[in-house]
Amino acid sequence: MTWQVTGKSLDLCSCTMWCPCWLGPEIEPDQGWCAHTFGFEVLQGTSDGVDLGGAKLAMTGEWPANFFKGGGKARLYIDGSASEDQRRELDAIFSGKKEGHLKALWDATVDDWFATEIADVSISWGKEPSLSVKGFGEATLRPISDGAGKPTIVSGAMSQAGLQIDSMNLANSEQSRWADPDFRVWQGSSGNIHEFNWKG
Repeated sequence: MTWQVTGKSLDLCSCTMWCPCWLGPEIEPDQGWCAHTFGFEVLQGTSDGVDLGGAKLAMTGEWPANFFKGGGKARLYIDGSASEDQRRELDAIFSGKKEGHLKALWDATVDDWFATEIADVSISWGKEPSLSVKGFGEATLRPISDGAGKPTIVSGAMSQAGLQIDSMNLANSEQSRWADPDFRVWQGSSGNIHEFNWKG
């Protein structure tokens, strides 16, 4: 049942700068509810003997209030290039079915998981990282920096501890959109770029 995944990731949400749910349960989202999407590219990883390197997937979630108050619903989207074995293991890891920090986090905050979708998931990096899940949503993130080009970094936020993300580069995701029929249709401008190194 052991697993380990390392890679690059990004997120965007329905709020304007910056998603308050990262900071803790006391602050309400801009619209009272929260919708959030993550994109993950696994650079290296294994789970029960299955190589997960190169896998791409996304997760979307929606909460009736602040993320920490729970009551959420969520779905995974796994790129169609993943093998059947990879899909099984990725689904189990990222939806918290396997032991680890994601299980504890999602058990506390997500009540309903919708069936995983197999879709064309595209993630690119560089100056303006982007995520596209064909038929569901897309975003381009523009990293925020000071006048000298130094990136604006956040660390120590409460949600970062739950997700085991040490730090992240703030980004503008204006004109990002998500439109899964089982969730609200939303647009937002809050985004972050980060890395993950998880195991369970």
